[in-house]
Amino acid sequence: MSPSHEQHAGKPLVTVVTPSYQQGGFIRETIESVMSQDYPHIEMIVVDGGSRDGTLSILEKSARKYGSRFRYVSEKDKGQSDAINKGLAMAEGELIGWLNSDDTYMPKAISRAVAALTRHPEYGLVYGKANFIDKNGAVIRPYPVEPDVSRRRLFDVCTICQPAVFMRKSTLDRVGRIDESLQFCMDYELWVRMSEREKLGYVDHVLANSRLHDDCKSATQYFSVGLPEIMRTGVKHYGSVSAHWLAQYISHYVQEGAAWLMDQLKQFGVFGDGLLVRESDRFEDGWVPPHWTLRVDNPAGQEANGILIRGEHRLPRLAGKSTGDLQLTVRVNGRGEHKARFAGGPFTLHIPLSGKERAYTVDISSNTSFVPAELKLNDDRRRLSYRAAPAIALTTLEGGLYRVLDEEPAMAGSWIVKHLRRK
Repeated sequence: MSPSHEQHAGKPLVTVVTPSYQQGGFIRETIESVMSQDYPHIEMIVVDGGSRDGTLSILEKSARKYGSRFRYVSEKDKGQSDAINKGLAMAEGELIGWLNSDDTYMPKAISRAVAALTRHPEYGLVYGKANFIDKNGAVIRPYPVEPDVSRRRLFDVCTICQPAVFMRKSTLDRVGRIDESLQFCMDYELWVRMSEREKLGYVDHVLANSRLHDDCKSATQYFSVGLPEIMRTGVKHYGSVSAHWLAQYISHYVQEGAAWLMDQLKQFGVFGDGLLVRESDRFEDGWVPPHWTLRVDNPAGQEANGILIRGEHRLPRLAGKSTGDLQLTVRVNGRGEHKARFAGGPFTLHIPLSGKERAYTVDISSNTSFVPAELKLNDDRRRLSYRAAPAIALTTLEGGLYRVLDEEPAMAGSWIVKHLRRK
């Protein structure tokens, strides 16, 4: 035990881990908010990713000022999740705080968290209230924290503010550390894992400030990185995605169209087991021949709705003249005949399916084709018809959402609440 540890015998050591990269404008304030706490037994570890904006100078000065209570490393890493895990591996504390390099603690935050964890040994973590602050530290609004958050509530929405959380190191050892495949919602995923085995405690005080500024991930990556990670986390731990997250995603991307949205939601695994498309002769670059055959498997025996194909009739543009409409003739399992006609440009084809057959063979024939080399476009001698994204096979449930998105997208939220349930 170090002299510092001996001096505070009986008080648990709290390690605050701070991942950092290019946050020289904020990190001094972050450090001071930790080291000025009234709780005496603290160590702070900053894991910097090799910043070149003045951060290193601030870290060096802090190390001289605070001695053994402050440690840092500055080296290239694999991102924020990797940095946090590095810091956790270095931590000597019985209790852990995780404070990003642009966030801050409120006075007495650590002492209040320690008191709650000491009074309640059944808590694996505690969390408190928090504020959103701007780049200058002014309060924008309260973070929407809820008391008594459960694992069930975490499925619906995350109302735990990451910098206002303090955890037992023993809990982290049991549930595992940060999932390094995540770079946005790694905190949310950790709370979900902890809630499966541990009780989450609430501290009725403002413990931290979460900073919003133009360069923070919440402002720049929420829809492109954050929501997809959140939805995959929901599928991983709950088998589904809540209406809250789905409605946010759909509302943001509704202008991309119903077929695009269904493709994304299928990729996230929102609907669980469904129909699987095996394409036999669509080329890797997206072009299809005049006769395209694909197979749809239905391993779970679900009620089938149809197949969506997003395509583009490019021949008129490539040929530089009118070449007529693209006419498609579709047969399913050798039966029936579905016809569609499209002018030049993008199109969406919906091919009806029905029943619960274990497999469907779909043949799509087109009336027009070309060889790029013959049009002197390039040396490609394949006979091509049109371009198409990978086909999407829909169950009846998925087909219902597609119809709403296509016809009345404003009703998608209420449809989701009514029809999608957690497994």
